[in-house]
Amino acid sequence: MSLNDDQTADKNRDEPKVDRRRRPERRDEILKAVMTLLEKGNRRVTTAELAAEVGLSEAALYRHFTGKDAIFQALTNYLRDHLLRPVDGGGSVSAVARLRQQFEQHLKFFADHPGLCRIFLVEGVMTRAESQAMSRIVQEYGRQVEKIMAAAQEAGELTAGLNLPDAANFYVGLLQAATLRFVMSGFTASPMRELNASWGFFCRGVGVEDPGAKG
Repeated sequence: MSLNDDQTADKNRDEPKVDRRRRPERRDEILKAVMTLLEKGNRRVTTAELAAEVGLSEAALYRHFTGKDAIFQALTNYLRDHLLRPVDGGGSVSAVARLRQQFEQHLKFFADHPGLCRIFLVEGVMTRAESQAMSRIVQEYGRQVEKIMAAAQEAGELTAGLNLPDAANFYVGLLQAATLRFVMSGFTASPMRELNASWGFFCRGVGVEDPGAKG
């Protein structure tokens, strides 16, 4: 082994220790970099592009994630955690008002995380397995919406004859439509601009008075 080899070996022994101390920070940087790259176009992100964006070698990248599959899983888990986080409207807030609060909260989330819009829409930036995983998350989100609608129906806020699965699909579809228009605008027209119009469509579609769309 040459002197250069010794120096390289010493460096390699030291680098993992530094990376371990910074692992959470580095992982966040990598995920943010993927989101940044996803904003730039509807295509798969390569590890070379990602490493360059973060300022790491591809080998160093794999010290934080085992591969692109693990990176996209972390992204979808991050998205899932935000979509399925319960909305605390307080005891005095109606179920329909909670639905609106959730709709607004998630539009704002996508406005603040443009790169995740393509994943939520299950566009061509993921493998088939990743797309299927995201589809399951969207379905789970729809079931969460349906539960809130069931509470609204029980409280007399929604008509007894309303088909809840269809209404939940309508709700999720409106959120996806607003997100899609955001993507199609090149991320220039914030989805928050569509809050009141989209919510108004929902209220008319399910036959309920709009309790909170203002401004």
